[in-house]
Amino acid sequence: MRAFRSIFQLVILTTSLLFGSQVAAKTIEHAMGTIEIDGVPQRVVVLGQGSLDVLDRIGVEPVGVVKSLMPDYLADKYQDEKYVAVGTVKEPDYEAIFMAKPDLIIAEARMASLMKELEEIAPTIMFQADYNQYWQSVQNSWRMLGQVFDKQDKVEAIIAKMDAKIASTRNKAAADNFNALMVMSNGSKVAMFGEKSRFGMVFDELGLKPAKSDDVEVAGSHGNLISFEYIADANPDVLLVLDREQAIGEGVGKAKARFDNPLVNKTPAHQNNRISYLDPTAWYITMAGMTAMDKMIDDVNRVL
Repeated sequence: MRAFRSIFQLVILTTSLLFGSQVAAKTIEHAMGTIEIDGVPQRVVVLGQGSLDVLDRIGVEPVGVVKSLMPDYLADKYQDEKYVAVGTVKEPDYEAIFMAKPDLIIAEARMASLMKELEEIAPTIMFQADYNQYWQSVQNSWRMLGQVFDKQDKVEAIIAKMDAKIASTRNKAAADNFNALMVMSNGSKVAMFGEKSRFGMVFDELGLKPAKSDDVEVAGSHGNLISFEYIADANPDVLLVLDREQAIGEGVGKAKARFDNPLVNKTPAHQNNRISYLDPTAWYITMAGMTAMDKMIDDVNRVL
């Protein structure tokens, strides 16, 4: 009888464990599909700095990270040798990823074409922003990671604070009624970005009005090459400048030197000290991260 009772208890325990694992399983929707995850992943490889930024803020410890182009606020921790180096933001090191034995890989947009190869190693989710609806898509990505790691409350608290910060910035922009140019300096080239573009958050979320030239033509409206003559003719109240070379580690301060010229200096942006040289890593590398978002909004607030 005692033996039968022990067997019966074992059957109940096994059934309970099986049922519990079924409850723990969850369907995760990400930017490139859905996956099933059983429980909370323990060995996570992160292939981009934006998603690493989020994991850092919500208290999730990865086993593998990309150590190149890492912002200072992450490098102080994640350059440590205990974190496996798993390639670059564009080229994963498949062998290093495999040896890290991940139960989840988090990829970013620069690796979208490599999803199939990554999925052969471990379940993979895509973390990225949609520039047509930037803030909404960023919230979706944050909530997705919150669901994966059972950090929903922490994510919602951060979203609420960010919402308030965005609203405050929009109110300032409405009161100032400034028009602005959002540009990226890359070597001898300057590109302009408007609404619904890679850096359209400036207009779509934070409420600045785009400055435009009626006399100097450009092709299209997003990420198009412009001249300093265009900037002078657009005559912006605010000029936001991203130095791509600095973002990818090819020099510091080159954009400031290029933009110190008579055509830019005649604009209200220069004359009223409303040129903001943006945090290059936040805007170009860790974009869609939580700390990055804070820094991006701060960059705009400086000229309001």
